[in-house]
Order: sequence, then C-alpha cells, then structure tokens
Amino acid sequence: MFHSSEYQQRLKLLQERVKDADLDAFIVRTDLNIIYLTGVDYYSAERKILMIVPAKGEPSLIVPRMEQERLSRSATVDNILTYWEMDAKPGRGWKELLHKLLDNHRRIGVEPQADADIITELQNHDWQVLPLVEDIRVIKSPSEIALTRRVANYWTQAMNAMLAEISVGKSIPELMKIGGNVMESILANEAGASYSNSATYMLLSCSPKSSSPHYFSTNPDDTIPDGATIINSMGYVNRYCAENERTILAGNYTPQYAELFDIAQQGQQLALNLIKPGVPCADVDSAVQDFFINQGVAEHMRHRAGHGFGMEGHERPYTSEGSEETYQPNMLISVEPGLYVEGIGGFRHCDTLLITEDGTENFTLGTPKDRASLTF
Repeated sequence: MFHSSEYQQRLKLLQERVKDADLDAFIVRTDLNIIYLTGVDYYSAERKILMIVPAKGEPSLIVPRMEQERLSRSATVDNILTYWEMDAKPGRGWKELLHKLLDNHRRIGVEPQADADIITELQNHDWQVLPLVEDIRVIKSPSEIALTRRVANYWTQAMNAMLAEISVGKSIPELMKIGGNVMESILANEAGASYSNSATYMLLSCSPKSSSPHYFSTNPDDTIPDGATIINSMGYVNRYCAENERTILAGNYTPQYAELFDIAQQGQQLALNLIKPGVPCADVDSAVQDFFINQGVAEHMRHRAGHGFGMEGHERPYTSEGSEETYQPNMLISVEPGLYVEGIGGFRHCDTLLITEDGTENFTLGTPKDRASLTF
C-alpha cells in the first residue's frame, strides 16, 4: 500500500514506545494493527496471528500455516513462526510458539483488544495492557493524509452527483447507484485498490426513520420524502476511510424542519470554528452540547461531536466530553454533531478534517452545507 520505508518507520516508533514503557516485548494481536505494521493485507478469521515486538532486536510473527506465505511478504518481519491450526494438537499450536518467543522476557505489554486466552498465557510474566500501536496510528503520515484526501474527494464527487438528481419521489436505490458509480473511478486511479479493500457506502436515511442515527434505507421501494433526508457518502479505499454527509430538505415541510436544520448546521460550524491544534477534544464536544442546550434541543442529542478517521471508520481521537486527548497536527477527524427528532427525522452534516500546524483543512468543503443549497 505504501513504501516499505513507511512500515519500517512505524516499527521503529513502536519499539521506541516499548522501551519508553520499560517493557521487554509487546504483543500485537489485532489484524488492523498488524497490517499497519507489516504492510500485508490479510484476514485471519478465527486463526490467531500475533506479532511480537521486542524492545531490542527483530520482531517475529506467529501465523497459522494457511497464512505463512502471505505474511512472509511483510515489509518489517523476517522471522515467521508457523503453527498448524487454531485447534492443533499439543506442540503444534500458537501457545507453544508464544512461550518460546517470550521465554527470556519478563515485562510484557499487550494491546487492549487482545484475546483473553493470550492474557492467560502471560500469567508467569509481568504484563500490562497498553495502546501503543493506537498511540502511533492517531498521528497520520504524509502518505496516509494524501490517500485520505483523495478518498474524501471521491465521496464528495459521489455526494455532488447524487445531489444533482435529488427530488421528492426520486428512487433511493437509483440515487445510491449514481453515487456508487464512483467505484469505477477508484479502481482506475488507486494503485492496488480492489473491491475487497475498497468499499463505498452511498447510504440514505429517510425521514422520519432518520431519527435513528444509524438507520439506512434498504427498502428497494424507498423514495426521497417530503422533509429531511440524511445522505451519507463514505467508505474505504486501500483500508483508509473518509466521509461526506449532508442533510437535505425536500418538497413540503414545516418551519420546524428548517429550524432544526439551521440549529444542527450551526452546531457543526461551532465545532469547526473551535477545532485547532492544542484544543482539548472534550472542550469542543462540551461547547456543542451547551449550544444545543441553549437552543432548547438538548433532548434531541444522541452522540458526540465526532471521531477519528484512518484504517477504521471510528478511531481516536474522539471528540467527546470524556476524552483526555487534544487535537494535534496530522490527526484526521470527522465533525458531525446531530439532532434527532422522533417522527420528524435526523439533521446532521459530516465533514472530514485534517488538523494542520495552525488550524484545519476540510477535505469535504466541495459540497455545500447551507439550507438554501440543500433545499429541493
């Protein structure tokens, strides 16, 4: 996906953090984190793949026989230890290999998403749970930022194509197909992109069901209704995610719809104005909540103001009242506070932002957000 030097740099950063934590070795279990560190795209299913990263020396991979050849293409790991199967006979499983690699190590770190049976095997070690890889992933490299900027541009193109065809009664499956055609552009322009690692989600939430934040239209007979509809154009390309989301007003609707639209848009703009390096994530979410409370719509809030983007659609940093993080340059985030009214619908815009050295860069500004532009 990226040049091998990028993966080498990630491994170097991880080993520095292992040393700083006074650990002898660190166990990486989750597929995404191992893909992030090795550059090999795979899916382990129920078969464990473990990456053992010592504070000093070369890392190792413990892999099932099924994935031996694939993981041997790692940009960072040459030492591949192979076990037979998840339910192998004694002496042929992953546990024996783990003990072999950790035999001379006492202080062991393990990532937060590690399975309980891995922890069980560490009972004779001094172990602790630490998000060391996630701490590295939260700050994106120039290559990651460039890819995400392109991905956000794809979804902006898809969003604008759908908006050009919006009208009351328009078939939602037809609109989704219009947006989905952007996939052909992705496959043509992104090296290594395929349908297996590039997914588009041109999903529409229809009033009044859009009062459920994660409701998406799946009925083939759904059409654009009078009132509010949330259009969500998002997805992954080469495992990196971005999002462009807008609420539209169509046909006949009451002044209540216009008022809720405006308040939700103002709440998002407040967050956009506040976000910059050094600002606590919690302060932004709290400010948006206070704004909605003062507008008399507190009962219609359902979630935080945003989250991080990267190899996952939701990852750190979280723009949430309980976050202990501050925005830092080269973070990628969503900004998407929303309001949801039973029987009326949802009101939410979402932009993909890069935190820069002195502010932000909005990757999805190519789609308007004002009510006049989004009334059909």
